[in-house]
Amino acid sequence: MANDHDCPVPATHHKYQEAEYFLAKVLEHYHNPWEFQFNLNAFIQAFRNITFMLQSEPNKPAGFEDWYEKKRLEMRENRLLRNLVEARNIVVKQSSLTSKSRALAGMFRGYRMKFALQHDLPVFMPTTEALELTKKFAIGLFLDEEHSAIGEQIGVKRTWIVDEIGESEVASLCIEALNFMGHLIAEIHRLAGIEAEHKELSVPMERVQILLETDLDPTLPQKWGWECGENA
Repeated sequence: MANDHDCPVPATHHKYQEAEYFLAKVLEHYHNPWEFQFNLNAFIQAFRNITFMLQSEPNKPAGFEDWYEKKRLEMRENRLLRNLVEARNIVVKQSSLTSKSRALAGMFRGYRMKFALQHDLPVFMPTTEALELTKKFAIGLFLDEEHSAIGEQIGVKRTWIVDEIGESEVASLCIEALNFMGHLIAEIHRLAGIEAEHKELSVPMERVQILLETDLDPTLPQKWGWECGENA
């Protein structure tokens, strides 16, 4: 998109960047429940403020009102965007969102699941704790303590669901919603006669969701004698 000097809606663009920042923190702290939920709440509020800021911009391009009325109707018909509006109202005016967490815990080869059992995770249990519990169960049962099968180790794939936002994995839904707003802001630039395109945010969620033994201790491949210390 255009830089601040050219941007017709700079305050809106900054609010988008704020939402993008908190989304990055959601992904960074995916396996730490408190940090995950704090940053998710911050993302939801920043995301909702994008359109608030847009409507208060002082130098909107010509034709904005007619264009935005059509966009407003489009957003009202978008279930995900409606859900995020309601989620923001809950976070600000009521209480916490209804978060729940599932886990697939078992044996992985690299980040490819080989064998795992699915179960619910207590919301505030760190994934590291779930991984340690899985190790106690799995080591000796279907994986030897020396990890003699190169590349095979214990892991946990966590999935966060927030009912108020949707039935799917919540970070992916946030990425989808933020991409919508990115395209909307790029369209405003074009309305102002400025060439702009939104580069879609794309995140390898499998890598985000899975926590392995070697993520916690990168020296393990060497200790286990894997060739070249690879986690393949």
